[in-house]
Amino acid sequence: MPERIGLTVMIERSDSFTDAPILPGTLVRYDGLVDGGPEFGVVVCCWRNPEISFFDCFVAFFGTEIPNGEPKEKPYVLRYAAVSLARLEEPVAGDL
Repeated sequence: MPERIGLTVMIERSDSFTDAPILPGTLVRYDGLVDGGPEFGVVVCCWRNPEISFFDCFVAFFGTEIPNGEPKEKPYVLRYAAVSLARLEEPVAGDL
């Protein structure tokens, strides 16, 4: 189901919440916040972490919306397991 994030419409990919590497530049959503709803960001780097046997990712988060164009504020970078992230993409014709 498409979801509107600010002015951008995104859909959740079928490979969301899996322990698989996420390519840099992939838009993601993190739903694990207790307050304030989900956060949206873009993957900076993803690697297999031998200590936990899962893929870890650095994600540049923008907050509750994906900006159109250059962000007004600097994103903040946090580290999350790939399995905790929903991968997002823009819908193609027929998905809406």
